[in-house]
Amino acid sequence: MTEELTDNQQLHLYREMLRIRVFEDRIFELFEAGRVPGTVHQYQGQEAVAVGVCANLRKDDLITSTHRSHGHAIARGLSLREVAAELYGKAAGCCHGKGGSMHLGNVKLGMLPAIAIVAGSVPVATGLALSQQMLGSDRVTVCFFGDGTVGTGAFHEGINLAAVWQLPVVFVCENNRYAASTPFDMTSPVPNVAVRAQAYGIPGVTVDGMA
Repeated sequence: MTEELTDNQQLHLYREMLRIRVFEDRIFELFEAGRVPGTVHQYQGQEAVAVGVCANLRKDDLITSTHRSHGHAIARGLSLREVAAELYGKAAGCCHGKGGSMHLGNVKLGMLPAIAIVAGSVPVATGLALSQQMLGSDRVTVCFFGDGTVGTGAFHEGINLAAVWQLPVVFVCENNRYAASTPFDMTSPVPNVAVRAQAYGIPGVTVDGMA
């Protein structure tokens, strides 16, 4: 995608962000009313990240997600119906009702079932990218993760190996400033996650992802 977007492209991106926001707001209402089983981790305010990233992917590229996976799923092309059905534990859901809010995915659409363990998606994404490299494929893997991941060993190990092996993977940190209830500045001496890329000899950029 070029830097200069057409009016139609901008409208499409806006619609996708709005679809996620409206969906999430409605799911919250239903959850508060006790109509959604289990729990949900919502994506309001981060819509631009998922939509912007996924808009630049090809159909055969891959993404890994986190416990906060609704926005990634919708941006990657999963229908609202199959995502909602999954949240309700229905067989019509994208994981046949077995995944729920924290394990959404559809491999046919390039989204592995989300990994709810903090930092769990990083080594998995590294492995995915390694497999594509070994197959001689030009598919790209995108790994979404939150700021709480940055302080884990899996974060370092996964990104370090990806850099050493020069793998086709993009690591996307969605920094909403809190890991559960812990502020980011209490867990990281570096305020900007992107600068950590320098330690691995890979490029890192900061983007305003607020919607």
